Amino acid sequence: MIKDEDIIFITTTLNSKWLSYQKQIIKDLFPSSVHIIIDGNSDWPYAWFYWMKEIKSIPGKWFIHIDEDCFIESKEEIIKLINKMDSEGYTLSAVSDAYHHYRGANKVAINSFFMVGNKEHFMEVDFDYSDIKFNLTPEGWRNSKNILFDPEKHSKDFHYPHEMMGNVENPGYEQEPYYALLWKLKENGKKFLYLYPHFDERFRSTNPRIDSESPDIAIHMWYTRIWDTPMDVHGLPNSERYRRSYSLRNANVGAKLNHYRYLGIYWYFDGSIRYRNRYD
Repeated sequence: MIKDEDIIFITTTLNSKWLSYQKQIIKDLFPSSVHIIIDGNSDWPYAWFYWMKEIKSIPGKWFIHIDEDCFIESKEEIIKLINKMDSEGYTLSAVSDAYHHYRGANKVAINSFFMVGNKEHFMEVDFDYSDIKFNLTPEGWRNSKNILFDPEKHSKDFHYPHEMMGNVENPGYEQEPYYALLWKLKENGKKFLYLYPHFDERFRSTNPRIDSESPDIAIHMWYTRIWDTPMDVHGLPNSERYRRSYSLRNANVGAKLNHYRYLGIYWYFDGSIRYRNRYD
């Protein structure tokens, strides 16, 4: 049985208003889980890797790296996913960085906006980011160790179980600096489970699912840096996308509050719970 204490959450943040929004969702759904917050506003891209050292001293069997604009929808689906990973020996689970509306990079790589990992498997891999220099080039991120995608080594066990939609792929482009870590994991025989990238027409978001017919695990909005701008995103202003997502969450919380009030329970966004007679 997976308990809250078994799961460590990590958010590498830009410190937008959505961080507090996300933190409350995690606190509500996983009240006993540790949530590590990493400041991603400086020392990029090295800041992305900081959490790797942080989790070593924290008890827990699993970690979930989640961007601040990714809002969990279902605790049940997360538990189901972790059980699947555990029984089938997967190290990482996430959406591929190709084959969907927002990414057409390397199909073997995953995107870390929602990434579930087996902590023990992860720690078996020798990867010291402090000893690597990163450089952004027209071909994507390059590193001083020259750890780059090699189809012979990194895609021999690749299996994508979902429909290929949206963008296709560009295996030669190293979209993210953490691809280097993924290639080291692959060289150590670690397995990746690719989640289904459901395109949600309501918010033009990418909602990871275990498969195409499963409920949404989370809603990932993208473009947090410019969330309050009118930039067009698949036919909607970016600010409108975020407004809709916020309104949906408030509606869900409102329904929950009404139920609690009927029971005489008053729940607050600071996480406190207070009890009163419902006839007061």
